[in-house]
Amino acid sequence: MFKWLLNLFSPYVNPFERKVGRFFKNIKSTSNPFAVQQELAKLMQENLVVLDLFMEKKYKNYKYLKKSVRRQMYKNVEVLNKEFDQHAAGTLEKKKYVEAIMSYLKPGSHYQYEKAANFGKLLKDPTKEPLIGDCNQIVTLYAYLYSRKFPITDLQIKILPGHVCLHMDGHDIEATNGTFQEYKEFEHILPITEIISTNLLDTTDMTEETGEIDPRTIVKRAQLAYMISSMKDLVTKNLNVSYRNLGIMLMDRQKFDSAIFFLEKLGDQSLISTAYRNAGVFYLNKKDFRRASHYAGKSGDEKLKTTIIRNQGVAFYNKKDYKKAISYFQQMGDLEMVRACKMGEYSLLAKRVSGVKTVADAKKYRSTYQHMLELATAAGDENAVASVRDVLGKI
Repeated sequence: MFKWLLNLFSPYVNPFERKVGRFFKNIKSTSNPFAVQQELAKLMQENLVVLDLFMEKKYKNYKYLKKSVRRQMYKNVEVLNKEFDQHAAGTLEKKKYVEAIMSYLKPGSHYQYEKAANFGKLLKDPTKEPLIGDCNQIVTLYAYLYSRKFPITDLQIKILPGHVCLHMDGHDIEATNGTFQEYKEFEHILPITEIISTNLLDTTDMTEETGEIDPRTIVKRAQLAYMISSMKDLVTKNLNVSYRNLGIMLMDRQKFDSAIFFLEKLGDQSLISTAYRNAGVFYLNKKDFRRASHYAGKSGDEKLKTTIIRNQGVAFYNKKDYKKAISYFQQMGDLEMVRACKMGEYSLLAKRVSGVKTVADAKKYRSTYQHMLELATAAGDENAVASVRDVLGKI
């Protein structure tokens, strides 16, 4: 009963989805790329369909990919496996097996090409409706069917301008029309694991509704693509955009240390300074001057630093802690406020002696009057100086 309840509220359809979820979760910017690629190859060999579909759910967040829908898709794949096994019965040689995949998925029989289609459109019941996908998706399905019998690492992908095909033993396999080709103009020949990065970077299917994707998830997606892709210019740009967007989002949510962490990975000094400045302003408004000073000090914003010093001085001035207030106003060279603080101290001492009525009483407060004279003189208040001198002259 307890296990049934856990499965009911779990985001995973089956144990392999949970395994894939842990793999995605554990990827960090500090992960070893070779180890990530090795683990990814193992997962692809075990079940590329589940891996790719769960990846689309996690990183593209198609709303239709609910647990019940994914569960039905996996059942459809079982039908596909059975159908294909009958079609390829007795095929033992690798090339012949690839040819069996090509003939089974040839357009017009079970497969239909559609640009920018999501992977789920391929996972239909082949006995009832066509399997629909673009070049990335049909290449993925070819690789899945192949991996059920042979090592998936036998396969490579060939990147053409705006297109991808399979490559094996020096031959190009054009999965969109089920033919062998010899493409002369191409950009890269890459390990089969990189079909995952091309799927991650592929455009979203605009015919399907998607939910909001948290920028942290986008960063995870970009980090995975960066770990496994040889196309470093493209994935680096994608990763940097992700770091930027996440940093800005965290700034907006006042999570400044996290924002700075990701912006430092981006290396954008202007944005880093902005994050420090925004943090300084945020804590200044909260009158948390210690934190405000810390962030402002790293922002390079001299005006902000001066504002924080002034506000600290004003805060102590309003509390009548004039000695501390003076230390801040002196830092910024505000002589007018230093004089105001001196006269504030003077006023406190004046209250102390306000009850003095006789010369005899005044003599008891000689040191107080002396201090008042020093303060009035420093403040440049001639009337106060004259008044105190008069009292001191009498005692």
